[in-house]
Order: sequence, then C-alpha cells, then structure tokens
Amino acid sequence: MRAVLLSLLISCGGGDTPTTQTPPNGEVPPAEAKHETRDTLVIAYQGDIGYLLSPVYETSADVEILANINMPIVDIDFDCSLKKKPGIATDWSWSEDGTILSMTLRDDITFYDGNVVDAHDIAFTWELLGDPKVGSPRIGYLEHMKPDGNPKVIDDFHLEWHFTHAYDRDTQVAHASAMSIVPKHLLKDADRATLRGHKLSKNPVGNGPFRLEKYEPNERIVLVPNENFTGPAEMRPRLKRVIFRILPEYATRLLELQSGNVDFVQNLSVADTDQLKRDYPHIRIVRRGWRFMDYIAWNQSLPKFKDKRVRTALTQAIDVDAMIGKILTSESGERYGRPATSNITPELCGVHNDEVKPLPFDLEVSKALMAEAGWTDSNGDGILDKDGEKFEFTLVTNMGNKRRGDATILVQSYLEKLGVKVNLEIRESNVFFQSLRERKYEAALAGWSAALFVDPSDVWQSDAAGERREFNFTNYSNPRVDELIETGLKTPDLAQAAPIWKELQAIIYEDQPYTFLWWMEETVAIDSRFENTEIDVLSPLKNLHLWEVPPDKVKYPK
Repeated sequence: MRAVLLSLLISCGGGDTPTTQTPPNGEVPPAEAKHETRDTLVIAYQGDIGYLLSPVYETSADVEILANINMPIVDIDFDCSLKKKPGIATDWSWSEDGTILSMTLRDDITFYDGNVVDAHDIAFTWELLGDPKVGSPRIGYLEHMKPDGNPKVIDDFHLEWHFTHAYDRDTQVAHASAMSIVPKHLLKDADRATLRGHKLSKNPVGNGPFRLEKYEPNERIVLVPNENFTGPAEMRPRLKRVIFRILPEYATRLLELQSGNVDFVQNLSVADTDQLKRDYPHIRIVRRGWRFMDYIAWNQSLPKFKDKRVRTALTQAIDVDAMIGKILTSESGERYGRPATSNITPELCGVHNDEVKPLPFDLEVSKALMAEAGWTDSNGDGILDKDGEKFEFTLVTNMGNKRRGDATILVQSYLEKLGVKVNLEIRESNVFFQSLRERKYEAALAGWSAALFVDPSDVWQSDAAGERREFNFTNYSNPRVDELIETGLKTPDLAQAAPIWKELQAIIYEDQPYTFLWWMEETVAIDSRFENTEIDVLSPLKNLHLWEVPPDKVKYPK
C-alpha cells in the first residue's frame, strides 16, 4: 500500500580521489556514531511521506522510512516464501492447534528517549490498529485475531497472539509483526480520532538503527544514525546520513541522477536503462524480482462498469503485449515486463496460477461484447452510447510515474478505436491514493507492490456490513471469492492452500475487476561507490544499515 538529477558529474570507478563536496542543500552531518561512519546517501523520492506512525502510515515512503527507524518484531528473508529471522522477537512458537502464537522479546531494545520497548507497547500498537476512531487502512490485519485483535501480554517480554483459527504460519507471523511499534508512554493519552495530526506522525520516536533528524514537507527527509541504538552491533549504520529528496517529476529525478546530485533512484523508465549503462559508468542498474504490477481499476460503483462484458471488452481492446514492448522493453531488446493475470506475485512459487492465460487483444471481440451490453454508436459520431449516454470516462494516475503516464496515453489511444472516449488526469500521489480508497474516481491506472504472503481479503473480499474494505478500490464482490478467501485463510499450510488460491485467481481474472496489465522487474539505479547493498524483491533499501562506502570513494566526507 506505492513511492519510491545539477551540474557536477561524478567520475567513475575505484581509486578516485575523494571530493570535498557538501551534501545537497548544505547539509552538514552530525557527530559520528559510536563506530566509524562514512559518506551520505542521497535518494530521489517521488512523493512525500504521509504519516510516520503506526497504524496510520499509508505510502511506500512511510513504509521504507519506518522500516529503518524501527526494528521489526520479526525480520524476514524471502526465497519462494517468507523465511523468518529474529528481530525484537527472539523466539516464537505455536500451540498444538495452531491458534496461539507465542513470542519472546528482547529486553534491551529502547526507544530514542531511553524507554525499553516491551510487550505493552506492542499490545498498545495493535489496540490503536483496531480502534475505529483511528481509522487505520490496515485494520484487516486483525480480522483473524480474537477477541479484539490485541495480543495478550503475559509479562513485559512475553505475549501471545490468539487467532480465530489456524492458517498459514508465515501469514500469521506477517499479520503479527506487520506494524512498527509505537511508544505507549507517549501516545496513551493522545486523541485517537486525530492521531494523524499528532506530532509523532511527522517526528517519530523509533527504536531502530536510524533516527529522523529533519523533515521539510515536500522537500526532504533526513535520517542519521541513532547513537543510542541498543540493538545488535551489526545493525549500526555505516553511513553518516541518508537524505530523501522529494522530486515528484521523473525527468528531474533522472537529470539529478545523471548529474551526480542523487545516488539512488527507483522506478527507472526502461527506455533510459541502456543509456545509463552506456554513458554513466558510475551508475549501477539493478533489477528486482516480479513483485510490482500495474493494472487499470474499473470502479464498479458506477453503472457503466458494473457489466462484466464491458470490463472484458475494455481489456481485450488494449494490446498489453504491445504496451510491454513499448514501455517495458529497452532499445537493446531487454524485456522488463510480462503480462499479469493476478495480483498474487509469480515470486510465490506454486501459488501463482500460471494456467490462467491473458485474454487476447481482439478489437472485433471487444466491439461485439460492447454491443451485446447495449453500447453502440447510434449517431455515427465515433463514440459508443446507450440510452443517450456516451461511453466516456476519466482515467487517473499518480504524478511523477512516467511509466504509468505513458501507459495512460496508450490506453486512451486503444480505447478510442473501440469508440470509448477517455480523458486523462494526473493527481498528486497522496491525493490519488486517497481517491482510490474513497472510490472517488471512474477508472485508475495504479499498481501494487505485492505481498509476499497470501491474504487477498483487503483487496477482493466484499465489503462487510457497515465496513468498507480499504483496498477494494473497485467495489468488487463475488460470493465464491469470499468463500475461497475464508477457506484459504483457514488452511494452515501454504502448499495445501495453493489450489484454493489458484481457483480464486481464475475467478477474479474471469470477472475482470481490473484490466491486469503487467508484472515488471523494477529497475533501480545506484551510485557504484556504495557496497554491501541489498536490493531485492523484499525492499529496494533492505538492510540499509549495512550499506557503506570504502574510504577512497567517499564523496561527502563532512
């Protein structure tokens, strides 16, 4: 839930003489941490943060920053499925029936102010998550917990999670460790209805290897090592500072990368990869796994998109393979995309349904389906109409994402040939995602960074009585899908649940609530002076505390 350039050119390679530059915007690093730190990492970010506070965080920027200013309850690696590692929790076990997850916590992790992180803080975090006054978009994490989703505190460093039923244990752990922990002693008296406006939402008190030093709205976010970090010594940062510069326009981010004013850019346009490899040897291009997908959401709250025949016709009028060739294929012919038929990532081996094939591009079939649904060009003006209403809608996407912007133009062109008038609109990222959650749009070209566990309930399960599914942007509802979700989440082993999830994917693709566009290997650019970087399917900034620069390659020594 998706984030995420002036005049001096960096010279390449090892052995370069360190420069005496100051980090962008005149930043001067603070005193060194308890062990040697070197250099500054400058990251170009597409959008600003929303809220740096569980459980109201929203954007990909929120997620990545929270992950670096807090220790996880349970850390993970990934290889076809989640691999759990100790974080704040050092040990975990299940009851015989799989409904109780017990955790033992470290007793030496402290918040920035010196207060020890304990089981009461974790329970309080989940209490906030479930409070309707807070209005967390991730309240679905509590759905399979009882009685109210709050873990049971056994003592200061032991707690239990009680689930309504046994289900996949990796998913249980993911649900039980999804939030960054908030300090109860600082928030217990806060007005929960206005938690997003609390000072900690922009000036968080974390417990991890970094701390937020400065935040300038729509300009930059600055992280520095947490000198009082009490976690494992190997988690102490090697960098003096990390600066996130907010640069909404892709062209600006690219220029700043080429000019050497930023070190790290996500979501590169594939069209730029060949030139960067050829002309900028100081830049390293990294491909991540199949975790990122784009789609067009059809708002089924609107009459024109309620008919499955219409949604199918729109999909078959769009040549997705040709779009991949134009948008996700480099000049040298490297393809960075593959057609999507589901939002369950192909990285989940054995769970993604490879037997569901993309609908073929066929304009004549699309026209026939539209006619069958009652949409014809009755007056010869080139636009389909029905009962006096023209088939016209606005397709929105988020600012600063060149790939999606290019895709909307191609979609507009394809659907014009079908007789559908498409107006295009670009919205600032936070405004765009808010409009999706509130279903205040007609059609939207958006994307997912897919979860690495399976829980489709937030996206595909029908709205509950009096409760809207926060990420069911399309108002989708199918009783069989609801049934499969309930059954799948009660199946304690992912391999056993795989046939259930495969059936679910087939039904959803048949229903076409989305036009599923593509899975893509996101391309990330990073200055080659940085070593020990882990850029993988889990995170573009994984283990940021381990990133370092050799002494002879330091760019910002002060």
